[in-house]
Amino acid sequence: MHPAQILSYYPTHSVLDEIVSYKNYDTLNIFVDLKNCLQSIYMEHAIVNLIESTKMSGRYDTSIFTSVMSFLAFHKTYAAKRDIKINFYIFFESGISYYHNNISKTYKISRRVDDLYGLDATDREMFFEILRQNLGFIEKAYSKMPNIKVIRLLNIEADFVPYYLMTRNYVETGDNIANITYSNDHDMSQNLMENSYNFVKTPQGKLIVKAGQGMTRQTKKPWEGDDEYQPLAIAVIGDPGDDVDGIKGIGGVTFLKIFPMLKEMVGTMDNLNENVLNNKPIFDTTKNYKNKYINDILAAEQKEKRISNNLKLVSFEILSRVFDDPDTTEMMGRKKRFEKIMSEKSEVSKETMRTVLDQHNVEIMEDSLDIVYT
Repeated sequence: MHPAQILSYYPTHSVLDEIVSYKNYDTLNIFVDLKNCLQSIYMEHAIVNLIESTKMSGRYDTSIFTSVMSFLAFHKTYAAKRDIKINFYIFFESGISYYHNNISKTYKISRRVDDLYGLDATDREMFFEILRQNLGFIEKAYSKMPNIKVIRLLNIEADFVPYYLMTRNYVETGDNIANITYSNDHDMSQNLMENSYNFVKTPQGKLIVKAGQGMTRQTKKPWEGDDEYQPLAIAVIGDPGDDVDGIKGIGGVTFLKIFPMLKEMVGTMDNLNENVLNNKPIFDTTKNYKNKYINDILAAEQKEKRISNNLKLVSFEILSRVFDDPDTTEMMGRKKRFEKIMSEKSEVSKETMRTVLDQHNVEIMEDSLDIVYT
């Protein structure tokens, strides 16, 4: 398969130009939600091609790895033409998230039961092994190339990584730097802070989502409230893509109508986050609005702590605070691994990398490695 058919999550130079023009940025931080951007590999023709290629050659197909190389080279070419600096942060997770699974056994459960178009057990295992091999090679190889960090988290969802990197100062930020997250996940709207943008693909085309537009994507209606309350919106409305059940009957339109009441009942987001993390009541029930939907929310919270638990599932800030101060050995190990990744500076030369790729029979597009090393 051609690399562009595998990782097809590309903007155009004009789209990147539009972002750069907002403030004449001279640096781009590109955050790549790798598994989300690689959704095309789960299409039937891609699966069949990867399996057949592996069977015919007798070695694991490395097209996924090669597609990432082409993606990086495209952006490096753009940066060189515009004389701007570019950094890449590629992130993904491996395994089921213990943190999320301990809160909800059904979190993202629908993603675990796909039969992959009825593949038999042997071909199914081969496909997942091809994926594992490519992800492992992506982690080991690209982390040794200039201006690239590959962040692989074990048994915890990696969606919060861009938010964490930006808010905890692991990446340089400033008015000269544009932070762009590549992902279709709606919860990535939590990344939309100052000088931050999301590049998303929709059936209608590709678009840039800016700060102030995140809640509009959540509620499907124009929003003029506070963007920081997006996690609350997701917790109440729910997120079908991640199997997070909201409150029945409350969609975007209704949420917008009751939001002023909810905001008064929870206070600031910092107050709400602290109450969730300390298992304290999150709603001030002395404010009785006698509203059906508010009553439904309060009932669900009182009965099963649904809103509190949903916030633990979807809020990047809450997960970031758990990650900041891990209270289990497993979480502490993940934090140490993360810090090691971010502090390592073990770049290898282009010649060494080319030798390694040749040894692993990795075919790359002509000049792409040279471009990535520019």
